[in-house]
Amino acid sequence: MTLLDQPLLEQPRPERSTPVPRTRPAAEEPHPRTEAEWRLADTDFWVASYQGYFGGTIDRQGDHFFVRDTFARYVGDFSDLAIAKRKLEDHLECLLAERRDRH
Repeated sequence: MTLLDQPLLEQPRPERSTPVPRTRPAAEEPHPRTEAEWRLADTDFWVASYQGYFGGTIDRQGDHFFVRDTFARYVGDFSDLAIAKRKLEDHLECLLAERRDRH
């Protein structure tokens, strides 16, 4: 008889006084999304105010909307103003989330 042919011995299991939860802890409520306030500062040039601070700009050149953030970093080139605004708001929300996570 080999080891594989032998019956398995059951080990007694320790009793638990309290059940172990099998669910994840409740996630923190996500921060509400903040939309930027937009101003047309000049012909084809929009400026965003985000939570009271300068959020960035959108500059229309022909059929393109060039987006720059608070730090004048290039965010993207979009063919629609509404999409350009939304992308800057998304970008700013990510920047704030990174900052919240560090503090």
